[in-house]
Amino acid sequence: MVKGYKLSDRLRVLPGGAALIMPEEVLVIADLHLGCEAALEQEGLSLPRVQTRKIGRYVRELIDSVSPSRLIVAGDLKHNFSRNLAQEWEDVSRFVRDLSEAAPMVVVKGNHDNFLGSILRELGTPLVRETEVGGVRVAHGHSGAPSDIPTIIGHIHPSIGLRDGVDARTKDRCFLYNERAQMLILPALSLVASGLDVVEQTDSDRSSPFLPANGLVDFVPISFAEGRPLRFPPVGALRAIRTSDSTPRVHVSIRTDKQKALSPFTCFQG
Repeated sequence: MVKGYKLSDRLRVLPGGAALIMPEEVLVIADLHLGCEAALEQEGLSLPRVQTRKIGRYVRELIDSVSPSRLIVAGDLKHNFSRNLAQEWEDVSRFVRDLSEAAPMVVVKGNHDNFLGSILRELGTPLVRETEVGGVRVAHGHSGAPSDIPTIIGHIHPSIGLRDGVDARTKDRCFLYNERAQMLILPALSLVASGLDVVEQTDSDRSSPFLPANGLVDFVPISFAEGRPLRFPPVGALRAIRTSDSTPRVHVSIRTDKQKALSPFTCFQG
């Protein structure tokens, strides 16, 4: 079974971008943007049409490992705003048919899902504005308001950018978790939609009406490396590191599970 990283008695995050609501064992994913390749082709960019197959394989492996009671897609199952492209019909239909037999599926409507209902009706799959599982709210995050119950959203596509000692830069998609606000933000599963660097791009603080008044400052980025969790300081602390030096560095210190640390990985300023 995929172990993942336990955030609370109700929430666990899993390598690859999914979350698990416990003890109901409900799997939650977000921002697949199926059919994105066809939309990009209209803009003159040609990409191999592989993401639906790869995302489907990832989710199927999770289902086989976790045996969830339900699968919730927290918005943006498809990509194109204005209409259903032929590839979207094909990819969404294949994805839903392949996985619904393994786990009942519910889709939360995202801002890219304007015409998704006509596809899902043919497949008998519910499309809802938001849903709730055992006191955990699941929404997309593009519209609505925060609440005082644990909440999972997508929409923001969070990632974290790091530089190493030789100034090589990498960007890794991440979860964002705010324990006080009881909010978890999922990374995008799409292989094409780029992540938003929540440390570098401070306008991400206004990317969802669900966020608290200080935006993402108190959210903790969490990612995975070879299945092991990396938990960083809050976004506000990482921004302070970035601005404290003209060429800031962020180094990762790896600690074993035997050491008494906040998490297996912590981040610090070099």
